[in-house]
Amino acid sequence: MKYLELKRGNEKINVCFRPMKDDDASVIVKCIQDEYGETYFKKSFYNESKIIKENADGHIRFFLAETDTKKIIGMVVLKRFLPREEMCEIASMIFFKKYRGFKMAYPFFQYTEEFIKSINEKEPVSAIFCLPVLFHDITQKLMERLGLVPTGFVFGKFLIKNIRHSYGVIDAPKHPQGIMIKKLARQSAGEVFIPAEHREIASKMYRELGVDFAFADGGFERENSEKSVISHEKDDVQQNSMIYVDKAGRDIVERIRAIQETSGGENATFSVFLNVSEKGAIAAYKKLRELGYFFTGFQPLCSAREIMVLHNPMGVPLKLETLSLTPAFAYWRDYVEKCSVIK
Repeated sequence: MKYLELKRGNEKINVCFRPMKDDDASVIVKCIQDEYGETYFKKSFYNESKIIKENADGHIRFFLAETDTKKIIGMVVLKRFLPREEMCEIASMIFFKKYRGFKMAYPFFQYTEEFIKSINEKEPVSAIFCLPVLFHDITQKLMERLGLVPTGFVFGKFLIKNIRHSYGVIDAPKHPQGIMIKKLARQSAGEVFIPAEHREIASKMYRELGVDFAFADGGFERENSEKSVISHEKDDVQQNSMIYVDKAGRDIVERIRAIQETSGGENATFSVFLNVSEKGAIAAYKKLRELGYFFTGFQPLCSAREIMVLHNPMGVPLKLETLSLTPAFAYWRDYVEKCSVIK
């Protein structure tokens, strides 16, 4: 086991990073409770049996930071989205508050990146993916250092009142997440149907990601264009709906309205993940704009479908100026603010 010597002032500790074992599950729960109490949004992470099962299944893998005295002091998660998407997400890095300040996060992220690359040697991982929090910029900075590129935001993910943590709280009803990507197996975005007004920022993004792409124009096809292919995930606790438009047809307005009508709550918001590798995307974007949706970024290189993200806040204030952002994310914030239907 390889240990790193880390310092905090005059203090020193030796730390290694390793995959979890079944008997580590109880410490994972305690680590989450130390930072979030009982308010962490991934409720399965409070259940030791579910942690063990998810880790064994390989869909979610837990990794730990451990001292040379065998004390577990932090955790991180890698998540796969197969078969729908092929990326691997780095998520849920949490340290016991007592051990903050030893600058463990970056070497821990490096360890997870190497693990993802080892997976990619056996089965393709299209990209490394992260959804950093925006109530601090620590993860954003470290992920940029690791080579991940900001590509936009997912708004409305979590109700602020439902979560407790030791960092500052943004002055808005709901908490958004950033989107960050680093290419791995997927080296080309292919042909993308992106509206003209967003092609400049899309070009900038793809160049920063270092992948090929080609813009194309399109509309609803004459044949097989009536029916949209849409799936929908609703979180009643967070009052958040995620709508996945794999194929846009002429019924898209009707379909989206039906979803909105079945999802209530004072702070109910909606995000659309629009497949822009499909010819109907530009026509669908125009229809979604008429419904109050606005552009918030892209989720590129995560599957054979390139994704544009849009959001409808339904009157819930965004307060983008309260977010804690790196300069690269502030660029996206300023761009998205110009696109938004609510300031």
